[in-house]
Amino acid sequence: MAEGSDERFDGVLLNIAQQSGSIDSILDAFFGFLQRKTDFFTGAQDEQAAEQMVLKYYKKHWKVGQKRRQEQQERNRVADEERKKKAETKKQKDEEEYRKRMEEAEKMKSAPKIEEVTDEEAKKIKADKENAKDGDGEEEEKEDKEPPPPGNGGSTEKYTWTQTLNALEVFVHVPPGVKAKQIVCDIGGDTLKLGVKGEPLILNGKMHSKVKPDDCMWTLIDNKMVQITLEKFDNMKWWNCVMEGDPGIDTKKIVPENSKLSDLDGETRMTVEKMMYDQRQKSMGKPTSDQEKQHDLLEKFKAAHPEMDFSKAKINYGGGGGGFNM
Repeated sequence: MAEGSDERFDGVLLNIAQQSGSIDSILDAFFGFLQRKTDFFTGAQDEQAAEQMVLKYYKKHWKVGQKRRQEQQERNRVADEERKKKAETKKQKDEEEYRKRMEEAEKMKSAPKIEEVTDEEAKKIKADKENAKDGDGEEEEKEDKEPPPPGNGGSTEKYTWTQTLNALEVFVHVPPGVKAKQIVCDIGGDTLKLGVKGEPLILNGKMHSKVKPDDCMWTLIDNKMVQITLEKFDNMKWWNCVMEGDPGIDTKKIVPENSKLSDLDGETRMTVEKMMYDQRQKSMGKPTSDQEKQHDLLEKFKAAHPEMDFSKAKINYGGGGGGFNM
């Protein structure tokens, strides 16, 4: 019988194996079958001949099984080496990224905060400030066009953060390969400490506002980044920074979450959505909703009076948006 053809009995034998529950029970059931339904035992010339027949097929399948085991071991060895190689490459990459990040942080710390200037340079700076007063309107318009902060948060040389009205997510890079048991994280009512055991703390100080320590948590991600979740004590207040003294964001440019809009009544929600839409349009230099409405009315008027020439007309819709080109 060909070796591969034995698979045609797998369904029956698998059913026997499932009902028997163990190798001993399977063998006992099989030899019991031979004893009851065949002349394997009664027709053999002697006991040794029956044993030799059993050993013949046992050794045949033992060799096949050993070959399969060796092949599986080799596949496992190759896979393990590949995993180790990838892990080592990833570790080196993470360490290089962390080293560069630390170098940039040191450069930012050591950068001179105050520079001495000559009398001529001082006069020039003073003159530039005087001229800048005339362009305050343009500067404000430029500021209005700046997009809202990503994730309603920001970043420093030590961490990146995002926020909602209810909570903050702070992502802090730590040396690659650290274990969770090496992380030191102490979240107080308005203080935060974070670092690695045996090394200087990465974060240590007072936070922008109070949090609920019992509802806060931290997680080590990929053994190279700590994610801190801070539940705000005042969940109707935007933070402009995480730690006092760190660079802040302009909270006026924050876009509220849609989940909060659903809590408003219909009229208020429409007003807030209109304000949010106009804010996005202004940030992209595009017309606001009022400007779009005025533009549509003018287009209808032009269509109703084709005899009038508007080609040289200069239209100012007002409102500080991007407007339209005629």
